[in-house]
Amino acid sequence: MRKNKRIRIYFPFIFIFLILGILEARLYYLQILCHSEFAEQAKKEQENVISVSPKRGIIYDRNIKKLALNIPSYSLYASPPKISYPEKMAKKLSPILKEKSSEILSQLKKKKNFVWLKRKLSLAEKRKIEKLHLIGIGFIEEVKRFYPEKNLASHLLGFVGVDNQGLEGLEYFYDEKLRGKKGYFLVKEDAFGYKIPFATEIIQPSFPGENTVLTIDSNIQSIVEEEISRTLKLTSAKSIEALFMNPETGEILALASKPDYDPNLFFRYSSQDRKNKVIQSLYEPGSTFKCFTSAALLEENLVSLTEDISCDGPLRIANHTFYDWKKFDGNLSFMQMIQDSSDIGMIRVAQRMDKNLFYKYIRLFGFGTKTGIDFSGEEKGIVRPPGRWSLIDPSCISIGQGIAVTPLQMVNNFCALINGGKLLKPHLVKYISTSEGKVVEKNEPQIIRKVISSSTSQKIRELLRRVVEGGTGMKAKVEGYSLGGKTGTAQIPAPDKRGYLPDKYIASFIGFAPADSPQIAGIVIIKEPAGVYWGGEVAAPLFGQIMRRVLPYLNILPSKSLLKVDYPIEEKKERAFSSQVMPDLSKLTMREVIKIFSKIKDKELEIYFSGSGVLVSQDPLPGKKIKDKEKIFLKFKSS
Repeated sequence: MRKNKRIRIYFPFIFIFLILGILEARLYYLQILCHSEFAEQAKKEQENVISVSPKRGIIYDRNIKKLALNIPSYSLYASPPKISYPEKMAKKLSPILKEKSSEILSQLKKKKNFVWLKRKLSLAEKRKIEKLHLIGIGFIEEVKRFYPEKNLASHLLGFVGVDNQGLEGLEYFYDEKLRGKKGYFLVKEDAFGYKIPFATEIIQPSFPGENTVLTIDSNIQSIVEEEISRTLKLTSAKSIEALFMNPETGEILALASKPDYDPNLFFRYSSQDRKNKVIQSLYEPGSTFKCFTSAALLEENLVSLTEDISCDGPLRIANHTFYDWKKFDGNLSFMQMIQDSSDIGMIRVAQRMDKNLFYKYIRLFGFGTKTGIDFSGEEKGIVRPPGRWSLIDPSCISIGQGIAVTPLQMVNNFCALINGGKLLKPHLVKYISTSEGKVVEKNEPQIIRKVISSSTSQKIRELLRRVVEGGTGMKAKVEGYSLGGKTGTAQIPAPDKRGYLPDKYIASFIGFAPADSPQIAGIVIIKEPAGVYWGGEVAAPLFGQIMRRVLPYLNILPSKSLLKVDYPIEEKKERAFSSQVMPDLSKLTMREVIKIFSKIKDKELEIYFSGSGVLVSQDPLPGKKIKDKEKIFLKFKSS
């Protein structure tokens, strides 16, 4: 009896000690033996390592105007294990993210601790989501690429992807310099999925990319794009390409193609729309190629400028008959032949060259070879070796048929004809600098080789000046300036067979200014214009209009000997003029304004023109004192 009583007294204590022993053993197992395993599991649930893209380098034009920069954005992520009702969350986020709820739900149901839901959201979208107070999601602040000038130089700049990686254009070519170095940081969350304040830990800081300063002048670029857009509308052409560069340095000043696209919304356009046709597309140059044929003939002393050439036609060679664009009776001097762009005359004089010699010059000028420009996807052109030429190929090539080139090749190689014979390597980037402004890479003018003598170059400039003064390029004339250039009208080769497409033409004009000392050279190419398609009728006026605006901007003043004597400004005697104060220029034309400033001899002024028509605004204002090296901004508008 007493023994049973003791058992009843001790049993609860024994039971309690036994339970405590089991619990202690279990705790030992969990906290000691399995500590590492559970600590790792807790770490996975509470900590996330997130990579952050660095600030991408800024792209500037040559005047340090921003063409591509970064703006803040917010990327939404989720931790699926912490989300209790993914279906409800997907439905709430769908209208804000502008994504299907099914697509969001598939992300939320992934067996991962971290998934992106939407990258690069705006601040307004972020605030809308924060008002929902959802558990298991968060934001990472990132940067988004932004192109403030929208379509301006879009084919040149290119664009970046969601991770700020360059995908096309200069953004792609210079991606390694621009992108910088990724950073990594640790985000800690509590059991409910909320960020633990002040617990974010930087594992590796990000380093910003290097800034890139282009050779492009956004003011010239704007002028070119405005003018080719206007011509595109007037001619109903399929497309227009234009390129302008400094013939002494190889710097590209403007590169444009219309239609274009907005790199901020690149995904709305096809790859064909985004293609840089100036660098990546081929065409037959037509009569503009006669500049190169002429240079080879003159360099080899196979013709003189005053020699008479028979231009009677038609002309039959092998099984092909050549015709001229108009009938020429009898002989023309070589100079007159180029001025009037006679195909038959050029073919006859080109026959003096052996085909191997002609091929040597074609390759010497740079055709059939990439220029080496700092841009991806450059085409090298099509130049067949003379062993594969037919009997009519030398004649065809002499007038720009049977050879395929890029607009870039045409202008760059053309510069060698007018700058004394130096073939330069073209470039788009002036220099690259760190975020602190230290220059780490600089592009200097690079001469590839000498292609013709200075005397031949001088003859070519004179030939092309006469084309504009009294030949097929007369509609490129700009009053007060002497320009040189050559017109071209080419057929378009059939893509799937021999021969050319019927009633499809390319009108072009290649030129330079001033004629005696070229400071800018360029080309305009109008593809498939409706109606009139001659280069001298549609391309030459476009080139002239661009030069009419660009030359004053470059501070190239008109020659007094080339200005008309009946200048209207002389009648406006009420306009007070002094080199010490800013004159009142209101309602004057650009031509009248240039004449006023040409009288100022004691000061060097930097004058910036924009628009066309009559002056509507000026800075400094009338009556303000002007100093040496003063910057003057003038805006014109059509009345």
